[in-house]
Amino acid sequence: MFLQLFKVWIGVFSVSFLFLPILLVLDWRKRGTAEGFSSVVLIIPMIIQAFWLRHGWMTNDTTQILINSMNISVLSCYIAAYAYYQPKRKFLIGQLISALLIIKCAFLYVDSHDSEHMESAMGTIAAGAQILGLGGRIYEINRAIKMGTTEYIPAVMQFAVAALMAQWFIFGIVTGNKFIAIANIAGLITSAVTINLYFRYPPLTWTVPIFNIPPQNSKKQE
Repeated sequence: MFLQLFKVWIGVFSVSFLFLPILLVLDWRKRGTAEGFSSVVLIIPMIIQAFWLRHGWMTNDTTQILINSMNISVLSCYIAAYAYYQPKRKFLIGQLISALLIIKCAFLYVDSHDSEHMESAMGTIAAGAQILGLGGRIYEINRAIKMGTTEYIPAVMQFAVAALMAQWFIFGIVTGNKFIAIANIAGLITSAVTINLYFRYPPLTWTVPIFNIPPQNSKKQE
């Protein structure tokens, strides 16, 4: 009973995240451009969710199938919004083509296994991709350090992602899915590092919620 309720809860909680990037789109609209923001944080999740979607199909996991299907569909809309507000689109186009090639090659690799090991191969790739996908967040961390500010790392999304990963980690433990558990503990560590950056390199123009960290510009004015 508990597991069924937890599946429903984590499903609803995960789907609610589909609306978080709307804040990012509104920010692009306010600025009149998405320049300065990285499309990597949109492309990499799409690759990872494609892998988890297939893993869900192979394991007959309805929760994974529904959540990742919806995520991929909505992510596509956000990528389209990014393209609209991004004046330099050639990098985005290249990233999208690369993403499709990566997904295709991964599926071909899984299909090369016998039926007994295909599920394990897909799970390994999905978990490995989620961990490697942290490279996009590590890129954002390095970028923030070099720029000396977390201006382009939305805090609300960071806090929400950390909360989501914590629950998926618990889900992996409860269901005995080592792939999900391992992938999300790595993400939690990265989230902790990112959140720490708000204290060391505050945003330039906005206050970090929850911790109420003031922007650098207000400190300079004082």
